[in-house]
Amino acid sequence: MHCQELDTPTLHRKADFMDAYAGISTRDLLTVYKAGPTRLGGILAGLTDDELKQKPQEHKWSIQEIALHLADAEIMGAARLRQTLAEPGASFALYDQDAWTGELGHQSRDRKALENAVRLFSALRTGSALLLETATEQDWSKWGNHADWGPLTVRQLLELYADHGERHVEQIVDARALLGKPLVTPRLLPMRLY
Repeated sequence: MHCQELDTPTLHRKADFMDAYAGISTRDLLTVYKAGPTRLGGILAGLTDDELKQKPQEHKWSIQEIALHLADAEIMGAARLRQTLAEPGASFALYDQDAWTGELGHQSRDRKALENAVRLFSALRTGSALLLETATEQDWSKWGNHADWGPLTVRQLLELYADHGERHVEQIVDARALLGKPLVTPRLLPMRLY
């Protein structure tokens, strides 16, 4: 199951997960966040073009679609982080992740497009991590407004996107196992936010 950007049920509101990572230090969350691109590259290694595009579970994205979605989501995440730091209280743009995946043709893209998406994901994470590493105590409490999640602080954005990367790493590892290409990957966060 992939995450939902639109039509998020009420049970997934920010209030339901806002304390889930309270016991994890910001430094540790930042370490998980920064590890995302390396972890993504590692779990994609050794897969053929056919394996990347197979859908081992009906009505689920392929590994390739998940990887390209991570780049799409990171575009939004990087913009939201910058918007929150520069324009506290601003409302975030929403996007329909299924429309992006379908209309942008993620399933039909070639290996070069996949490699470019992984590089984009890495570049966006690296740039955002630099901003987060220099954030002041005041910066961490700045917030922006997400139409589905409500007000999200910079710290909560870090939680959300660190979790998002890990969620999809786990999905790709699960898909690899279904394809007969199992890979053992340690879990970096103890739970999922939603």
